[in-house]
Amino acid sequence: MTHVVDADVLATIQRAGRCAAVAQLGQLPIIVTDVVWDELTVGALADGASPATVDEMQGLLEKIARMPTKIAPQSPEAETFGKLQAPPPTEDAGEHSVIAVTLHRPGTTVVLLDRRALRRGVEELRGRVLSLHGWLEALLQRGLPRADADAVSSHLCATQKPVRAPLWW
Repeated sequence: MTHVVDADVLATIQRAGRCAAVAQLGQLPIIVTDVVWDELTVGALADGASPATVDEMQGLLEKIARMPTKIAPQSPEAETFGKLQAPPPTEDAGEHSVIAVTLHRPGTTVVLLDRRALRRGVEELRGRVLSLHGWLEALLQRGLPRADADAVSSHLCATQKPVRAPLWW
């Protein structure tokens, strides 16, 4: 299963201080759209992130995804992305890009964090949706140490009140 991961998911891993642990897993079956890649690098720098923070994220992205997956102009993904971006605004461009790519690529599952985006993903993708905890479970199966997964979960639960880890976690 290939995961199409939104920026909020990867930013949460970074904020929890676990980029190095995830990077040690090496290249993953993952798609990072060009929109998400830009949000986490160029966009983050423009929004005031320190160069060190952006460099850390760039290193993580290169290690786990190698390069961004571009949404080709005039492709089915681009058409769906445009429709999702149409007013009124719902989710952000990164979330729309991962939903669009997942919709048109069988064998992919989107990974989202934001509740509105998760709801939109469920509506558009009919079951091919994971939250951060679901993706952490997949990373555990690839060798992520449980302590690192728990640290990301704890960080999320502490900063996204009243969110709690799911009962199965």
